[in-house]
Amino acid sequence: MISKKYFSTSLTLMLILFQLTTIRSQNKLMKIGDIWDYYDEGGLDNDWMNNTKNYTWKSGITPIGYGDDKINTEISFGNNPKDKHTIKYFKKNITISKAKYLSYEFRSLSDDGIVVYINGKELYRLNMPRSTINNKVLAIKTIKEEEEEEYKINIFDETIFNDGENIITTSVHQAYPESSDCIFSMELIGHKDERALPLSITSIENEIENKIINLNTKLDLTQLKAQNENLSNINYSLGILLFLIGVFLIVSLLGYYFIIENNRKKNNEIKERNLELSHQILAKEKEMITLATNLLHNKQYFKEIKADLRAIRTEDKAIIKSVNNQINYVLERDEDWEVLKKHFNAVHENFYDKLITKHSSISETELRHCLFIKLHLQTKEIARILLIDPRSVQTSRYRIKKKLNLNEEQDLRNYLIDL
Repeated sequence: MISKKYFSTSLTLMLILFQLTTIRSQNKLMKIGDIWDYYDEGGLDNDWMNNTKNYTWKSGITPIGYGDDKINTEISFGNNPKDKHTIKYFKKNITISKAKYLSYEFRSLSDDGIVVYINGKELYRLNMPRSTINNKVLAIKTIKEEEEEEYKINIFDETIFNDGENIITTSVHQAYPESSDCIFSMELIGHKDERALPLSITSIENEIENKIINLNTKLDLTQLKAQNENLSNINYSLGILLFLIGVFLIVSLLGYYFIIENNRKKNNEIKERNLELSHQILAKEKEMITLATNLLHNKQYFKEIKADLRAIRTEDKAIIKSVNNQINYVLERDEDWEVLKKHFNAVHENFYDKLITKHSSISETELRHCLFIKLHLQTKEIARILLIDPRSVQTSRYRIKKKLNLNEEQDLRNYLIDL
């Protein structure tokens, strides 16, 4: 494969030979020292080449630039030498008579890269990447010192121009912001000889290559747009899905909250009802204790009635015997004690069970003593209910304290209350 450098050298030799033989069949339509408009105040919009009237242009003769001895018009690079403007713009109006020329030869001098447009349409680019050009794109490389005075040649056929008024616009790009110099100049030669046409093949190839680049760029953009649309659709679907999931979670949480709140209210109602029932039951149990205690008191009264019956003198012994039997039946019944024990145990949280568990040697009679002591009954009342002498009550208390392992200083009643 022929290298670009070799091809460029061969092309230059061919042009020299061609110029020697056809110098009379060509005209310089633009030359070095012509006046060009330029813009040196920073980057323009991407479609600047189609709207050149929207900007304020300055004028100068070529070469135009800065940092080089051969320039005729010096332009600004910005306010910061370490961060210079990386792009400059140039334009020139030209009148073309297409009937006169068969091809056109562009000779351009640029440092570093250049993009040339005819009537807003890109014609060729030098030392520039194949990507879409904007005011941020840098040149591929820095122009070496030996190439700074070399005019690059590109030849095109007559189709590039309109018949009449045309506008040539160019953008010159630096390779990096700290670049020391910038230069632009251009010549345009119109060829009448057919022998110049073969030399325009390279330019046509460049144009085709640029078109391919543009088509590839458009294809890439189309693919990117399609991908973006797909991503947007996916994001939209995901958004809807997340929204539905969020709504479902909120509804679920609200439902769960209402269920918990409803259960809590029901539990509170049940607790309040149970507490009310417990109070009612406790009241009934206390009432039953009072009734059972009164029954035991009544037994004592029956005993006294029995004693009084013995003092009655009557010939009807059967009546007295019958009354005594009924009284004995009442006095000998233990059911009243069982009823009292049951209700007392309910009111005082299993008092009997706790006392028997802790002191298994205590007797049933002593348990009854403990019951009345816990009820704060006096000694005489206990003696009357149990049908015993008050001194026997005191003796039983002493015996109970010993079984409960209480010393003389400990109070039996306080112990039973705490139990």
